[in-house]
Amino acid sequence: MGTQIPNIEDTRELLKKNQIGIVGVGETEQGKIPGKSSFHFLSEASKLAIEDAGIQKSDVDGIITAFSLVEETFMHCTTFADYIGINPKYFESVAIGGATAVWMTAAAAMAINSGQAEVILCVRGDNTLSGISSTGMIALIREMCHGEFEYPYGLTTPGGYALMAQRYLHESKGKREHLHSVAVTMREHAKLKENAMNKDDLSLDDILNTRLLASPLTKFDCSIVSDGGAAFIVTTNAKAKELGLKRDPVYLHGMGQGFSHQYLTSCADLDQIYGAIETSGEKAFKTAGMTNENVDITFLYDCFTITTLLELEGLGIVPRNHAGAAALEGRLHKDADIPLNTHGGLLSQAHLGAMHHVVEAVLQLRGDAGARQVKNPSTALVHGNGGIVSAHSTILLGNEPLS
Repeated sequence: MGTQIPNIEDTRELLKKNQIGIVGVGETEQGKIPGKSSFHFLSEASKLAIEDAGIQKSDVDGIITAFSLVEETFMHCTTFADYIGINPKYFESVAIGGATAVWMTAAAAMAINSGQAEVILCVRGDNTLSGISSTGMIALIREMCHGEFEYPYGLTTPGGYALMAQRYLHESKGKREHLHSVAVTMREHAKLKENAMNKDDLSLDDILNTRLLASPLTKFDCSIVSDGGAAFIVTTNAKAKELGLKRDPVYLHGMGQGFSHQYLTSCADLDQIYGAIETSGEKAFKTAGMTNENVDITFLYDCFTITTLLELEGLGIVPRNHAGAAALEGRLHKDADIPLNTHGGLLSQAHLGAMHHVVEAVLQLRGDAGARQVKNPSTALVHGNGGIVSAHSTILLGNEPLS
């Protein structure tokens, strides 16, 4: 007989048995920070997460990294392990765009469940803002487009998202304000985040009076570019106690992935995208034995405002075609019924994939979010998206072990 691949029920039982969670988080300064390499930010973020966890660097026996958009490294994870001075039992680089950070958590859990390592450092850092010229950035935003069938005809990443936004507004009978409201709420949250890049006042009128970059999107509907790093430490509750940690982990309850397309020319319609988002969320909810009703706070990838609306609907948080209205009504504010991205997200805090989303989810569930703190959250949903709403990953986190 061949080896049987574990199913969702097996995964759930392993998460219950091993009580895997995040025990430490760290974020560096964010912004334009010349003179520091991507590996500098990786090291700085790692140090902060290790200190927050209350462990020693020598306790780390696994490393998961992402990638650098500036300093291309063939074996990124092991290069960083050598750089920071760790000889890991387990090492991996995850590279699925904006879905990377969320899936790092799941990858760490699977490695721990299989006995590959006990304490895994998940880290991403880059000097994207100071390390890439404007010409280089223009080249970078072509990367998501097919070199033969899309880019030669003028499509860029913002243009691809704009096409989706146009289609969404048509199908939902929506208006530009539905998109822009997401950016306004993210800016309000960023004002309360210590290391957020953009804290200036932002209103709907400000956005409506700004020139369009790719209709219906303005610069405020697009994520910012930043230098910086973020990291988190994954281990079991038993290992945390063995190491003498005084703080309980923030536990991983569920995880899932979904895939729609790689290039926009392979995407038939919005239904295809909704299906991938739904698949990712359903796997996570089934593993956790939960529904959306159990979620107290949500962190959704917001590389563009349209992304957030599609994810809200694809995950079943609001009905189809109603996310824009929910945003305009203020329901995504931290004090409303769907508190979303309380750190300001990619639109206003910084852009490091969904690393900051995971970190903020942990801070919220620990009650350590300061002025941004949502009242008594016990469960958080974090969702990442790579490509042009192509690849998706979802995790559910809780401040109590999975039962």
